Amino acid sequence: MNIQYLDLIGMPVTDQKASLEFYTKMLGFEERVNMEHFEMEDKNVRWIELVPPGADTAIVLSTWEDSDSRGTLILVTTDIEADYAELQAKGLTLPPLDHQPWGISVLITDPDGNKMILQQNMDMSA
Repeated sequence: MNIQYLDLIGMPVTDQKASLEFYTKMLGFEERVNMEHFEMEDKNVRWIELVPPGADTAIVLSTWEDSDSRGTLILVTTDIEADYAELQAKGLTLPPLDHQPWGISVLITDPDGNKMILQQNMDMSA
């Protein structure tokens, strides 16, 4: 095997515009690519790649995947309590923070039911 890194993760969505707004406005992702890709069922489908600031791996907001499939992302933060408060201030309804021996996490769901786990890992080396 000669796999070097993970470049893209497909996130199945039904409405690229609503998902683009969610990921950029709510989660602070940045657009890496946003261009017309192909035509499907009389509508233009865009190729939209989004990345967290400074990240290499991107998600692709895809309307062409099986609508029953859902993705799960794990997003790592250095300050989950601040991020949690910011997301709530932006109007996102969140479950309580989940405290575990390895760290703290919260489940976030996008408009299409894709799940993200925002987590802050504990320093296990101490």
